[in-house]
Amino acid sequence: MKPNHFVLLAGLSLSVFLSSCDKENILPSTPGQPSTGTPSPTTPTTPPPPVTPPPTDNTPTPVTTNSLLTQLGTRNFRYDTQNRLVEVSYSDQQTQGYTVVYEGDKPVRLNFKGGTNYLLYTYDGDKVVEAKRYYGENLVNYHYTFEYSGEKLVKKTTMSYARYDEGRLGIAEYKYDANGNLTEIVQAWSSSNRLEDLSTLYTIYWGSYDDKPNPVPYAESEMYLPGVKLFENNPGFRDAERYTYVYHESGMPQQRYTKLETHPHVPAFIDSYNYE
Repeated sequence: MKPNHFVLLAGLSLSVFLSSCDKENILPSTPGQPSTGTPSPTTPTTPPPPVTPPPTDNTPTPVTTNSLLTQLGTRNFRYDTQNRLVEVSYSDQQTQGYTVVYEGDKPVRLNFKGGTNYLLYTYDGDKVVEAKRYYGENLVNYHYTFEYSGEKLVKKTTMSYARYDEGRLGIAEYKYDANGNLTEIVQAWSSSNRLEDLSTLYTIYWGSYDDKPNPVPYAESEMYLPGVKLFENNPGFRDAERYTYVYHESGMPQQRYTKLETHPHVPAFIDSYNYE
């Protein structure tokens, strides 16, 4: 080959090479996704709606004629699962009140608060005819006997040994209206244990009863007397005390307002009735 031919071929080869380089520099490259180092954002998830608890029903249980009285003023009443009275207490006098002890279906004993005093019942059939209150083992300080006319208590005889070893006699007789509501207690105490030494009779009066149920579960005296109910309805007065009431729809008393006839300027005392 001639030298001139070699030079020409070499020049053509160089021209092709340069042309290829020029084309690579001119053609743009396809750009890729730039890397920022930050994770790709994700589509936010909508949280589930909050669970709303069912509404709380704060409506008090309606009071019916079968509701049990648990509180009247400062007096509190507690019952067992059979709805039997098992305790009477006072929110303002921690040493007052008692618990009731049962044998079978019968109350047989009261244990008084604030000491060792207790009371034992004696029955004739389903009625309490005698009770003794003790201040220690075999130490009697009160002896009671009870008389009835039908279901109603008509007489209570008390022999108190609290101050006199020979005893001091007390008599109380009970009178009722046609609806079975207490109207009078006629009572007297003797200076000894003899009837002939009885003092002048003293009478406590009740009256002006409404026609609504009286929820108090026991005889209103110093003790619970099983089966005895002195008040079928609610009195409008007791001696100089005057009572007015606010009632539930069922007719059960809700509040009692007490005014003293002897002190008309004194505001009425308000006692609330609570039930279960």
